[in-house]
Amino acid sequence: MSIKELFKSNYWRGSLIILFYVVYAIAGTLTEYLFKYAINDITKGDLNGFIFWQIMITLANLLTVVLLPIATIAFTRQTQNYVHQIRNEIMHHYYNGANKKVSEMQNDLTGNLKMLSDNYANPWVQILSGLLQIILSITALLSLNWMLIIVTAVLAIITLLLPKIMEKKTSEASDHVNKMNEKLLNAVEHWLGGLQELRRYSAYSRLQRKLNEASGNLVAANKRSYKYQGISYVFNGFGNAIAQVGMSFFAGILFFNHLISFGDFTIAGSFAFTIFSAIWQITMSITQVKSTKELRKQTFDLRKEIETSDKKQAYSLQVKDLVASYKNGENIAYPNFTIKPGQKVLLTGDSGTGKSTLFKVLLGKLKPASGQVTYYDKDSNEIDAENVKVGFVPQDPVVFPVAIKENILMFNQKLADKLNSVTSQVELAGDLEKMPSGLNTIVDLKNENLSGGQRQKVVLARSEIHDQPLVLMDEVTSAIDSQATEKIIDNLLKTNQTILMIAHNYSDELKAKFDQEIKLQPKQKED
Repeated sequence: MSIKELFKSNYWRGSLIILFYVVYAIAGTLTEYLFKYAINDITKGDLNGFIFWQIMITLANLLTVVLLPIATIAFTRQTQNYVHQIRNEIMHHYYNGANKKVSEMQNDLTGNLKMLSDNYANPWVQILSGLLQIILSITALLSLNWMLIIVTAVLAIITLLLPKIMEKKTSEASDHVNKMNEKLLNAVEHWLGGLQELRRYSAYSRLQRKLNEASGNLVAANKRSYKYQGISYVFNGFGNAIAQVGMSFFAGILFFNHLISFGDFTIAGSFAFTIFSAIWQITMSITQVKSTKELRKQTFDLRKEIETSDKKQAYSLQVKDLVASYKNGENIAYPNFTIKPGQKVLLTGDSGTGKSTLFKVLLGKLKPASGQVTYYDKDSNEIDAENVKVGFVPQDPVVFPVAIKENILMFNQKLADKLNSVTSQVELAGDLEKMPSGLNTIVDLKNENLSGGQRQKVVLARSEIHDQPLVLMDEVTSAIDSQATEKIIDNLLKTNQTILMIAHNYSDELKAKFDQEIKLQPKQKED
């Protein structure tokens, strides 16, 4: 996020916003400046002159009353449109391959952008308003007596230097708040994601402890941030008070030496208050803006375009001398194997033998410690591993809160004529007949109106209707009854797809229907 981009997000509205604030500042300055003529007319006993200037002051005041809400609304729209643009760029960044936890993405798309709006975009309005007030007030003081400008400059330097004392602390505290917020979101995702299991084993105390710990850390970080902001306010307020008193005192000396009129003395103090309040406002706003430095850098990186290229569909693959490494340093070696186009291969093995890890390697989510995986296109030409496209159906089906047919089509209406055949192929047609809206049934993620088996069938139908040449399937029938599973497998075996499927508890008869079985063995313990 940058102020330049914020302005350019809608050039014409941005220009109008600046114009509104300029006119607002001029009207506010006139309100104060014209007051000197009213005061001078009082001292001269000129009632008509006093009434005239009061009318002028009232009109200027009315103009400020009208302009401020208009400018505020316009700036809010400008900011929200800009934030919406940034959010779209971040989503595009994620879509094109940036991998992050859901909780981190939520924080990037919501909390962080709100923090940037509050602590970066909004303070720039205060900075603009403050600068305009300072320029116009200095111009007014210059028209009274040039010595007032010298005093103003000296006091302004003092006021501007004071916030430097707390600048580093406030920035560090703001960054710490952001990190603690991410940790809280991670804790919520990790622990509430297993809420059913926690209920089943009456583990509320552990849930409470973990969430309270993460929440407490965020509260402590916020308190620390507010503490440093408060100390910064004290320093700035102290400097502001000294400056205002000093300016009024010097204006009084000029008045008693007959260098300015009583009306000039009155508004000199008023303009002094305006100048140093504006300086205080600007310094606090600059402190806020600087506190977002790290967050703006993170957001800038998230907005970068990830270079993508058209990936080539794989039709077959070969694994040779493959070794994968776990985070704990343990290695697992895989047997050499080749899967030819159209083959249906079963991947079996006890828990911990590395089936899911192998899938991560084949999908490019994990780099192997050694060995290689080679992919081939339909003409048996080798495909670069960085440019390969492999289908995948996970054990935990991913569905969206839209109609079942949209979940299957993935919003590609050109495939709609295949819906009936694929739903029959994956044994979903019978389930749809029991639903009043059939394929138009909206998936309710909150109330889970689809069973685990039905969700698996939906995702299987999605894979089949998009006719992916090479598909990795991970326990895709684990929640489906054995009779339906056998029919689904029979139908999958009839397709032209190349399939590598992880499965447990398949009967020997069902296993025999596959072209080959790759059985992973547990690592032999050393004597």
